[in-house]
Amino acid sequence: MMTRKIAAGFLLAALFVGNVRAQSPDSSARSTSSSREITVAFWNIQWFPGGRPAASHGEQTRQIDSVHTDIAQLHADIIGMEEVRDFKQAGVAVQPLAGFKVDVCANFPPREGQAEAQEVAIASRLQPLSAWAEQWKPNGAMTPPRGFAFAAYEITPRELLFVYCVHLKSNRGIDIENVAIRQESMRQLRAHIDAMRAAYEKLGHIACIVGGDFNTSPDDKRFAAEKTLRDLMSSGFAWALQNLSPTARETLPAGSGFPAANFDHIFYRGAKLRNASIANTSPRSSDHRPVVATFDLAQSE
Repeated sequence: MMTRKIAAGFLLAALFVGNVRAQSPDSSARSTSSSREITVAFWNIQWFPGGRPAASHGEQTRQIDSVHTDIAQLHADIIGMEEVRDFKQAGVAVQPLAGFKVDVCANFPPREGQAEAQEVAIASRLQPLSAWAEQWKPNGAMTPPRGFAFAAYEITPRELLFVYCVHLKSNRGIDIENVAIRQESMRQLRAHIDAMRAAYEKLGHIACIVGGDFNTSPDDKRFAAEKTLRDLMSSGFAWALQNLSPTARETLPAGSGFPAANFDHIFYRGAKLRNASIANTSPRSSDHRPVVATFDLAQSE
């Protein structure tokens, strides 16, 4: 079967580089939904659970309770999460959502000087054809932190959806280095998207959604020279938050000496955007607010 051969090859590659929680496809893994409308959300949940490294049991419980209240209000079919600690805790985050399970969670090592890692994960009420995570690869002296989570779904027969969840390099440190690292991550991500499209294109129309915490923004003057997001949009991706006002798309409120920012995004290709918004979640849940978008996946290319 074509689907099995494609997924098996990429799953083997993912496992070889040490990625975990990949899901092998079979005929029962295909979605039986007849709807082409899909709501996707991405949320940096700030060191979940606990809100910080080495959080106390009480801090973990308080954040879990708040996240459970907020995440139920997203009404999403697929949720990408950043800054979750591991596969188990990603499952805790989506515990209140009926029919949800974690499709993939990364197992990236902690950054230098840290004891705990920040993972990316994708959870859904669908069954993926395949799903895995990959670390960014070194390029000379440049080694981007973390990596991406990827899941491929068949929404209806011959209607496929790729979902990528990313958490790019922060703005701590030297600006020019941070920008170069993010741009390198995007170069690798675009190459992966192209490879997956080539591998899956015989199975039907492919829509692709890339979301998460990019730590940069297309309309922020501080990043006017940065090409990270422009490079993604130059390959046919649209920005789901484009039509929101600058204040309406702020996902990170001002604090700790930094101005408010829109660092969390959704980009899409091969789908029709119905609506997009920033969810008004509690600061007890995270310092970031989730981005949410609904798409019609009917063939639009």
